Amino acid sequence: MNPKCIICNRKADFLLIKDGYYLFRCPKCSLVFVHPQPSFKTLKKEVYSVSAGYQSGKAQDLSKVKEHPNNIKVLEYFEKNRIKGKLLDVGCSNGEFMFSAKKRGFEVFGVELNPATARIAKANKLNVVIGTLDRAKFKINYFDVIFLGDVIEHMSDPRALLEQCHTLLKSSGIITIITPNLDCFWAKATFWLFIKLKIPWSSVTPPFHLFQFSTLNLESLLKLSKFEPVKVWYNPPPPLSYELWFTGLANKYSKNKDVVNFLKYYLVYLIYGFFYLFNKLISKLLGKDNGLVIVSKKL
Repeated sequence: MNPKCIICNRKADFLLIKDGYYLFRCPKCSLVFVHPQPSFKTLKKEVYSVSAGYQSGKAQDLSKVKEHPNNIKVLEYFEKNRIKGKLLDVGCSNGEFMFSAKKRGFEVFGVELNPATARIAKANKLNVVIGTLDRAKFKINYFDVIFLGDVIEHMSDPRALLEQCHTLLKSSGIITIITPNLDCFWAKATFWLFIKLKIPWSSVTPPFHLFQFSTLNLESLLKLSKFEPVKVWYNPPPPLSYELWFTGLANKYSKNKDVVNFLKYYLVYLIYGFFYLFNKLISKLLGKDNGLVIVSKKL
């Protein structure tokens, strides 16, 4: 039986299989998601663990890290709109966003499942709970801001996460979400390459990303969770090397360095490179891009 969309409650259509995971798409809102969902135990042990190498190589001394442009945009928005106070970063990794927010006067808190990256944040004198948001046991109506930077797409129940965040926010609180956007030229172009040339679609990355949103369906989910979107903007795609990695062809070539695999990877590199450059031009005209940022207020 086909699964139902968490937003529309309609039966989703089968879309494709990638890396052994089945992906479905809602016929109404176009939400794409993995079904069946991997268990939390599997994700914790085999995906987001130290032994799995997740986020290995993260910077240790945050005072020497150059602020990411995407983080700067968010923090500048906060400053412009006089948003301040207590900030919670869910899935804070090594604490780079928290560190930048703290420098700007926020009282910062974080939650991170991966103990290795959480310890880096702690070593940089950041207040981080190792584990899940449930385990943190924060007070209700406590935070002025909650930041979900590239987190919601990793969750097996995004709606439950938003409902938790709603409870933790003050009545005047806001939530800021950064997540990949499937309703953009890059995602659509690479999906077309999958359909026509059978190049694995880089925009879906199971088991890391379990849900893939677009602007409209994420806004709908926020409204269902009693949030009102107030500001939307877009960031460019990740580096081309990241996108190429998630086609799986580089990994395939590294395991079997024959001529056929090399030519496949090199050809995809050229094709993806062309579309990646074209995306830089067309995204400005379309007003949309791969990285979706939505700021919403609690209702």
